Amino acid sequence: MTSISATSSYLSPLQQLQKELAAEVSAGQVSSTDATALSSALTDIDSALRSSRTSGSSSGTQSSPDDMKSKIDSLIADQVASGNLTSDQADELKSVFENAFAGGAGGAGRPSGPPPGPPPDDSSSTSSTSATSTSSSTDLSDALQEFLKLLQQQQSSSNSYSSSGTSSGSGSFSALLINYQT
Repeated sequence: MTSISATSSYLSPLQQLQKELAAEVSAGQVSSTDATALSSALTDIDSALRSSRTSGSSSGTQSSPDDMKSKIDSLIADQVASGNLTSDQADELKSVFENAFAGGAGGAGRPSGPPPGPPPDDSSSTSSTSATSTSSSTDLSDALQEFLKLLQQQQSSSNSYSSSGTSSGSGSFSALLINYQT
């Protein structure tokens, strides 16, 4: 029996935030002195969120993205009130949160949640959009008609095979039978 092992590329929210903070420090967007305070605040905020998540999991309710943003903003404000962060550092920390989770809960480039639903109703689309759709439909229709013509030409000029695998057309061909089910 073959076993498949997968290396996990999952990063916890704290790891995603720390990675984003390190990237912003490397890019010069955040000073290294601020990075120490921001990293400490991230750890404190993560601990607070974990404890609230543990107490919230017993009730079976999940926070909406807006509720989570409010909690995080409140926890950042608490860090400023306790003197752990300045107001400028709090703004930088908010920016780190926004950048780290720009693609949703999974972070940038990571799928999160169910796939997107169907596109919105086109009844409110602009005329340029409908002109593009009409052009695309015409192109698709033309391509489909061309394909059907080529298929008909190929069918009329192709060799047919008998049950023994010999060609009934010109040339010598043999049929190749492949059993894909085994």
